[in-house]
Amino acid sequence: MKSKLEQYVENIVRHTESSKKEKEELYEELLIHLQISRDSLMEEEGLTPEKAEKKAMELFGQEGEIGSQIQQALFPYRKELMLTLAISSIIFTISIYLLSLFIKGDAYIGWLCISMGLSSMLLFLPLNRSFHINKKLWLNSLLVLHALGQLYGWLITSQLDQSSTVVGLTIWVWLNIALSLGLVYRTTIYDYSSDEKHMKFLHGMNITSGIIIIGISLFLIVGFLIMVGEFHFIMLLYVSPIIVWSGLYAAQLKLAKKNTRIAFVIGIIPILACILIFLWIYSPILFYK
Repeated sequence: MKSKLEQYVENIVRHTESSKKEKEELYEELLIHLQISRDSLMEEEGLTPEKAEKKAMELFGQEGEIGSQIQQALFPYRKELMLTLAISSIIFTISIYLLSLFIKGDAYIGWLCISMGLSSMLLFLPLNRSFHINKKLWLNSLLVLHALGQLYGWLITSQLDQSSTVVGLTIWVWLNIALSLGLVYRTTIYDYSSDEKHMKFLHGMNITSGIIIIGISLFLIVGFLIMVGEFHFIMLLYVSPIIVWSGLYAAQLKLAKKNTRIAFVIGIIPILACILIFLWIYSPILFYK
């Protein structure tokens, strides 16, 4: 059974986001430091081991706060970037909702609630010190959903009549989307990958192809909705590339632990698909120029 001191150190480490090896090293360093502090208190103040442990932990600080400080030291400026993105997105969402309401008379209440909820969660994650959650999974999921929500905000913006306002809002929303995708790259490739460079490259390949595939799929879905005006089951075909890409990505991550070469071969499939899509779209321009 682990002592209270060991459990205390584990709680601190859980609030940090790094590789398994880095967490093990951090755990050992913090545990040694606190054990030295405990022994010093026992010698200098004559405390019992239990009281010395308790005082050493109290002097060191609250687990969530210490973990947050270590996290900030390991990955500087990410917290500031996330807070900037969240605040910018909240202001943008409110602005678009009010402009659309007063200029066009359309109230996008559903989008307002979803976008505000996602932006609020982006505020919550970097400020959370109360309990541990799998920040990698939640953060990447939120950033992707947030980018999609902002993309829908851009579609609303394009329907406004005032051209000067539309240009400024378009630049604003695409800066928000670019920052969301940039944080996805940084989180996946740098903050969470192991020391092996091939894993960073594998993540980079999949994220890049995923952005292209998701973007094209959403473009086709929106175009179909504009032309037809209602949902049709054929639209599910446009979602299938996203599902296939997600499955291949998950398969690569599992295979990378056993056979890196096969994982890379599978990773090339979405890249080839993107190249074929690019050639299909631009072939009239390339061959009939």
